[in-house]
Amino acid sequence: MGVDVSSVERVGQLLERRPRFASKYFSPAERAYCEGRPERLAARWAAKEAVRKAFGAAGWRIPLYSRISVERRPGGAPRALVEGSPVAGLEISLSHDAGLGMAVAALLPRGRSSGWLFGDPEGLELPERDPEANKGTFGTVLVLAGSPSFPGAAVLCSLGALRGGAGKVKAVLARGAADSFPAEVVRVPVRAAGEGLGPDVLVQARADLDSARALVCGPGLGGAAEVRELLASLFGLAGGAGWGLVLDADALNACAAEPGLRAAIPPRSVLTPHPLEAARLAGAPVGEIGSDREGWARRLARELGAVLVLKGAGTVVATPEGQLWVDQHRAPALAAGGTGDVLAGLLGALLAQGLEPFQAARTGVFLHGEAGVRLGLLRGRAGILASEVAAALVETQEAVRRELAARPASNPR
Repeated sequence: MGVDVSSVERVGQLLERRPRFASKYFSPAERAYCEGRPERLAARWAAKEAVRKAFGAAGWRIPLYSRISVERRPGGAPRALVEGSPVAGLEISLSHDAGLGMAVAALLPRGRSSGWLFGDPEGLELPERDPEANKGTFGTVLVLAGSPSFPGAAVLCSLGALRGGAGKVKAVLARGAADSFPAEVVRVPVRAAGEGLGPDVLVQARADLDSARALVCGPGLGGAAEVRELLASLFGLAGGAGWGLVLDADALNACAAEPGLRAAIPPRSVLTPHPLEAARLAGAPVGEIGSDREGWARRLARELGAVLVLKGAGTVVATPEGQLWVDQHRAPALAAGGTGDVLAGLLGALLAQGLEPFQAARTGVFLHGEAGVRLGLLRGRAGILASEVAAALVETQEAVRRELAARPASNPR
């Protein structure tokens, strides 16, 4: 909903002081209908404000005042046009009385053809959601993350995978760390020889490894020597398993520190470094990474033989073959601890549902950015929790699905 009240006197004063006010913000049809009647302009200005408020409440990109107009319909209620077109599910009512212009806008999103997302999903692919499917259809994600010092990383990875649509999410847990996990996560308890997860846990969890379509490894594992041993064993198993593998955080740091691991990264992997982790992988100053993000993403993807997601404002996704995609979202709400763990879990969910690594990376980064911008608009740009980003993925995915479904199919060439 959006409600607004506008002063007729103030609108009249604006028209006197700024003659271009009407031509800048109102359509020719609106100006013709309202000429000499500031109360009508006041009601239409209130309508523009009400529409903007309704869009903001729905988490949609807020249009400019000049892109909103009120169309008169003979014998019927007025209709709001946004960028020259009606918006499905948007209704308005406006009036003027006692020196005030008043308007109410009600929005019931029903799928849109006018593109009210914060980014353009052109070319993205979302997994099919067959009405006849079951949880096995959407795959299992196995999470190898967290340690006694950082147990929350595994929780957030698991939330990202659950909200990303995986049919089942399992987490390998050592030393009784299961208490804080959501009930929906399948716990895989193991006995770890050291402080964290080491190669011995892969033997204990072998049946769960075999049933998984995607693995997420790295967040919160710590820097202990057994992490490198865990990765060496995991990379050895991956060749014959066909998993999609997401490597993040401490898994990336281990690969940067161990040339043998760096050279053994499985080909169906998605690596998700932030600039400092990318600098460690590249053996370059972090400032150089920031000065040429696209170039370094391409170079690292080629050298490591895997899809690389260089996180940050304008996240870059690159393939070993040189394919490149840059996300356009700018979401300060995502600049908080744990949001990268959510992204890693989301990527695992998309891999488990059958997307190839590059498409899973593009789609996951887009959804993550879209969720961050929506939350920033609805709740604020500071103080958003990573768990809230995970929860927002449900509505965000549905909005993108409806937007893509509303677009006309491309004509075959």
